[in-house]
Amino acid sequence: MRPWNNLFCYVSWLLVLLPLWAGAQTSETSFRRFTTEQGLSRDEVTALAHDKRGFLWVGTLNGLNRFDGAQFKVFKRTDRAASLPANHVLTNGITPDPLGYLWIATIRGLCRFDPVREQGLTVPLPQLRDRLADNDFVSPVGFDSAGQGWFASIDRLYRIDPRTLRRTAYSLPYVVANECPLPFPAAGGKVWLISQGAIYLFDPINGRYQYVQGQDLAHPNAPEYFQRLVPGRQQRWYAVAQQGVFRYDATRQRFVGEGARIFNVQTMVETRGSQGQPACWIGTSGRLTYYNPLGRRYTDLVHSPDDVHSYPGGITLALLPDARTGMLWVGTTRGLAVIDPLSNKFKRQFVRSSDPKRYLEDVRVVRQDRRQDSLYWVLTNQPGLMRWERQHQKLTTVVNPLPGYLYDLVQDMQGRVWVGIDGGLGIYDPATSCWQRRPIRLATKTPAVPGEVTVEHLLLDRQQQLWLGSAKHGLLLHDSKRNQTTVYPLPGEAGAACQVHRLQEDGRGRLWVLTSLGLFRLSADRKRVQRVRPQASMATVHQSDRLQSTFLLDRYDNLWLSSLGLVVQADTNGRVRHTYTTANGLRADYTFGLAEDRRGHLWLATDEQLHELNPTTHKFRYYGRSSGLLVNSMYQTFTANRQGELFIGARAGFNYFQPTQLRRNPVPPPVAVTEIRVNNHSRPVGAQVELQPGEQTLTVAFAALNFSQAQKNRYAYRLEGFDPAWTSTDARTVTYTNLAPGNYTLRIRAANNDGVWNLTGQTLAVRVQPAYYQTLWFKALLLAAGTVALWGIYRYRQNQQLQLAAVRDRIAKDLHDDIGSTLSSISIFSEVAQVQLADAHPATVSLLQRISTNASTLAESMQDIIWTIKTNHDGLPDVVTRMREFGLRLTEAKGIRFTMTVAEPFPALRLSVEQRRNLYLIFKESVNNAVKYADCTQLQVKLSVSGRQLHLLIEDDGRGFDLATARTGNGLTNLETRARDICGRITFTTAPGAGTSVALTALLA
Repeated sequence: MRPWNNLFCYVSWLLVLLPLWAGAQTSETSFRRFTTEQGLSRDEVTALAHDKRGFLWVGTLNGLNRFDGAQFKVFKRTDRAASLPANHVLTNGITPDPLGYLWIATIRGLCRFDPVREQGLTVPLPQLRDRLADNDFVSPVGFDSAGQGWFASIDRLYRIDPRTLRRTAYSLPYVVANECPLPFPAAGGKVWLISQGAIYLFDPINGRYQYVQGQDLAHPNAPEYFQRLVPGRQQRWYAVAQQGVFRYDATRQRFVGEGARIFNVQTMVETRGSQGQPACWIGTSGRLTYYNPLGRRYTDLVHSPDDVHSYPGGITLALLPDARTGMLWVGTTRGLAVIDPLSNKFKRQFVRSSDPKRYLEDVRVVRQDRRQDSLYWVLTNQPGLMRWERQHQKLTTVVNPLPGYLYDLVQDMQGRVWVGIDGGLGIYDPATSCWQRRPIRLATKTPAVPGEVTVEHLLLDRQQQLWLGSAKHGLLLHDSKRNQTTVYPLPGEAGAACQVHRLQEDGRGRLWVLTSLGLFRLSADRKRVQRVRPQASMATVHQSDRLQSTFLLDRYDNLWLSSLGLVVQADTNGRVRHTYTTANGLRADYTFGLAEDRRGHLWLATDEQLHELNPTTHKFRYYGRSSGLLVNSMYQTFTANRQGELFIGARAGFNYFQPTQLRRNPVPPPVAVTEIRVNNHSRPVGAQVELQPGEQTLTVAFAALNFSQAQKNRYAYRLEGFDPAWTSTDARTVTYTNLAPGNYTLRIRAANNDGVWNLTGQTLAVRVQPAYYQTLWFKALLLAAGTVALWGIYRYRQNQQLQLAAVRDRIAKDLHDDIGSTLSSISIFSEVAQVQLADAHPATVSLLQRISTNASTLAESMQDIIWTIKTNHDGLPDVVTRMREFGLRLTEAKGIRFTMTVAEPFPALRLSVEQRRNLYLIFKESVNNAVKYADCTQLQVKLSVSGRQLHLLIEDDGRGFDLATARTGNGLTNLETRARDICGRITFTTAPGAGTSVALTALLA
C-alpha cells in the first residue's frame, strides 16, 4: 500500500474513466450526501466504521469525524498526548475491536482511540523513533477470532493485544520501500497477507508464508495483481485486483474471477440481497456497482449532475453496510453518502429531453397502458408524449407533431392514446405510430370566451363516453365516432367562462365535475345535474366555490374536498363530517391532488410536502425530498395503476410507490450521551457525573443514533428526583441549574423518524455533592454547638438565679435580724413605758399604745416581706399555706367562720417573687376588707389550678357595697393593678346586702 502514490493514481483513473461512464443508466437508488457544508472535516472520505454505541466514524484526509445523524464532531491532531498522531486517516483505516476501542491507521502511525473518553493512545513502533515521516504509516488493523489484532508496517507484521498493547513482530516475505502489506485474519488462526500484488497465507505457529496467488518478485508473470481481500459471510473471501473481483475456491485453493472485468476497484463489501442471497457492493472510480454473485449481474450507479440524490461521483474509497438498518455508507473523494432504504421510500424516474444535459420542465401525467402492465404513457409539457418500458427502465420520446402544450391523456379500448391540447384533441395510435389532430371550435356569444377549445382534462367513463374538461368552455362531451363535441350545460354558467379542474366517475356511475364555478354532480343517466356545496357549522369550511382546488370520491362514498388551507370529508350531499386544517395536522395552504390507496388511506399532493392521512385515526405522515421525492412541493394530480401503485409527476420526472409496501423504520434508535458540561466546562462522558459545591449548571447533550431522516428524531427526558414527569422535545440538550445535594438519575428516551421509541434509552447518574454547611456532620456539629450554647445559657441563668436567691436570703435574714428585732424592741419598750407611766402620766398611755400597735403592724408586714423574699417559699403550696394561716388568724379574732378549699394536687410550679407577692397581697387585701368592713359571719376561699391557669375565689356573706361608690377609692384599683402585673384578671361581684365575691384568674409562668 503506497498512500501517497495511490491518491494520484486514483485521480488519474477518475479523469480517464469518467467520460466513458457518463451515459450510464441512472438507477432508482437514492443517495443522501454529506460534505464539508454539513460539517465534515474534508470531502475525501477514506474510512468508515461504527462503534459499540452506534456512532458512525468517518476518516478523511484531514481529520477523524464522529457522526450521529445530525452533527459531525471533528477530531484532529493537537499538542495533547491523547490526540491523533496525524490527521490523514488511511484507506479503510478505522477498525473497531471487541473491547470498544477504535484502531486508527494514519500516515504517522497507529492509534488506539477511546470513542467514549475521546482520547487516543499512539502505539509505539520502532520507525516512529527515527524522526522520518515517510515510513511511519501502517496498514489497517484486523482482529482474529481470539480478539488479537494484526497489522503491518513497512518492514514487519505485528500481532497486538488490544488491552495491553503488547506486540509480537514477524518478518515479511518481502520488504519494499514505501509499501505496507495488508494483513487479513483468516480461520484457524492464520493470516492472509497481500504484498506487492500477491496473496500469502501466514501461519503464526511456524512463522512461514505460503504463496497463494498473484504477482510478486518470485512470480512476476502471474496474471493477477491483487490489492485487497474482502471477508464475506460463511467464511467466503473475495479478492480485489486490477482485473476485477475474484472469489476464493477452497477446493482449488485459488481465487477465481467472477466473470466481468471491473477495472480499478478500490473497495468492496458483501451484504445480503433483497431475498437474503449474498450480494456485493464494489467501489471504483466514478461509479458504485451492485453485484449479485449468484447471477453474476452488475448494476452501475453513476453520478448525475442534475440529481442531488444520485451517486456523488469521484473515487469510492470506503464502504460500510449496516445490517441492523440495511443502510450502506459510501465514502468517496466527493464526500460521504448513504443509501438508506428506510428513508428513501419512493421510487423515481428522471425524464430527459433530446438534449441529455437538461431535464424536462414538468411531467404532468403517468398512466399505465391498458394492455401491458409494464408499459406506461408519460405526458410532459415538451416534447409531449413519452413511452416508458418500466421493466427495462427505458424511456422513449414519441415524436409529436402537435403544436402547443399537452395537458392530459386517456387510453381507449382500442389502445389509442387521446391527449388534450390547445385547440382540441390529439390521438396517437401505438399500432401505427401515427398522430391525428381533432380541432374543436365552438360558437360563443361572449368575447371573453374564444371559439377554440383548450382541453385540459379527459375522462372515459364506463359507457366509453369521452368527457372533456376545458379551460374556458366548461364540460364537453365528445362523440369519437362522429367527431362531434357538445357542451354539457352546468347551472350558473350563463355564458361566462368556466374552467374545469377535475373529473371523476364514482362507484354508482355518477360523474363529478369540479369547475371554477363550483362542484357539480351528474346523474348516472347524465340527465340531471346538481351543485354540491360543503355544509358545516364552522364558518371557515364554507369557502367560495372558486377557491376549491380538487376533490376525490373514495370507495366509501366519502367526498373529500380541498380549499384554501383546509381539506374536508363530507357525504355526497356536502354535509361535512370532518375538517382538517393546520390546527390538526394539515401543513399546506394548497392541495392539488387527492388519491386513495387500497388501505383507505388518503394521499394529498400539496405545496408543502406529500401528506398521508389515516382517516380512522386522523393522523398525518409527511414526506419530502429526504424521503426520495423529487420535490417538496407537488402541483400535479395522482394516477394509479392496476396493481395499486400511485404515480405523481414533478419537475424533471415522476415518483411512484406502492402505499402498502412503504418501508417503515422499525429499529428503535440507540441513545447516547454526546457531551457533558458543568458550569460550561466539558466533562468526560461516563456513567456518572459529579457536581462539586459551587457547580450549579449541568448541561447534557444527547443523540438518537438513527441516521434515517435524523431531523425527525424525537426525545423525552426525566431527571428522577427532580422532574415530576417526562418532557418531550426536539432539542438534543437539557440543562439543570441549582440542583439540591443528592443523587439523581437522568433518563433519556428517543424515537426514530417513524415514531418508534427506544423506551430503555440511556441513563446518567448525577451526584450533587453538598457544601460543607449542607453536610450531616456540619449539621450535627451545629446541633452540638447549639446544645452546648443552650446548656451554657441554662447554667448561666441557673447560677444567676442561685446568686439572686442568695441575695434574697441574705436580705431576708438582714431584715429579720436587724429591722425585725428593732421593731420588736420598740413594741416591748412601748409596752413597758405604758406600765411605768400609767399612773404618773396617764395622757401618754394612748400615744404609747399607738406606737406599740404600729410597731406590731410594721413587724407583721416585715414578716410578709421576708416571707416573700426567701427562696424556700417559691412553690405554690407555700403560698397556699401562708394564705390559709393568715385567713385563720385574722377571722378567728373576729369570730368569723373561715373555710379554704384547695383543689389538689398542684402541678410542680414555681412562682416568681412578683407572682407570689401580688397573689398573696390580693388575697390578704380581699380577706382584710371582708373582716374589717363586710360585717360577715362566713368567709369562703376556693383555689384551683387548671393547666397553667390559677383560679382564686373569695366570697363573704356580709352586707356588700355599691361598686359605683367604692370606685372612688384606691382599694379596688390597687387590686386590679396587681392582677394585671401577674397577667391576670380580677372581677368583683357585690351589691348592698348581698355579700361580696372576688374572682381572680391568672396565668402562671
